[in-house]
Amino acid sequence: MKSFGYDQICYSLITDHPSLNLSSGHGVFENYPDDWMAYYMDKRYDTIDPVSKYCFSSNRPFTWEFVTNHLNISREQKKILHQAHEAKLLDGIAIPIHGVNGELSGVGMASSSGKVNVDRTTLMTIKAICCQFHSAYTDLLLIDDKEFKNTRIKLTNRECEILSWAAEGKSDSDIADILGISYSTIRFHLNNVYSKLDANERIFAITKAIRLGIILPSHIAGKPDELVR
Repeated sequence: MKSFGYDQICYSLITDHPSLNLSSGHGVFENYPDDWMAYYMDKRYDTIDPVSKYCFSSNRPFTWEFVTNHLNISREQKKILHQAHEAKLLDGIAIPIHGVNGELSGVGMASSSGKVNVDRTTLMTIKAICCQFHSAYTDLLLIDDKEFKNTRIKLTNRECEILSWAAEGKSDSDIADILGISYSTIRFHLNNVYSKLDANERIFAITKAIRLGIILPSHIAGKPDELVR
């Protein structure tokens, strides 16, 4: 993340994760300032943090500034973001990662020096990297699970074809036009893909399929809005 200007990272399990046999936890991995983390947990900010709360409502990355300026948050919640700024957590962004059965993870990141400007394309690139990290982390937790080892995810040729086009940034309607089939058929196949991959959002499904070697697109170069439709 340093190449994007972010040197402060905090990966959290916002909800319990029964699929991993893990309880929710703020800062599973993090390098936020120690004094800030101690203060944050002492004040139980994890229960009211507006950034974490908004992750439930969005599957797209967003800036902390957006939360401050555009959401109806309480004075106490505004105080959290102000104090984070004072702790040199600047230009913060959040990456929600929605899993199966309502499981929600998230990555918060900030710059200790500030002056980071990101566009939508960069945010979506960061989102894909965070999904890859989350997938790798969960794989490591499950690697000794005998049932996990013996499970092979199999997509049909049509499902692989559709997911590969999605990885190239094509929208559902674009893929329908390319393949000469209906939009509803595309949605039917993608919903099957999400179920098989234990993913309920587009980018997570794509990164997981690439990681498992199910699809091997030459590159991912689509419009950000299409990648999260």
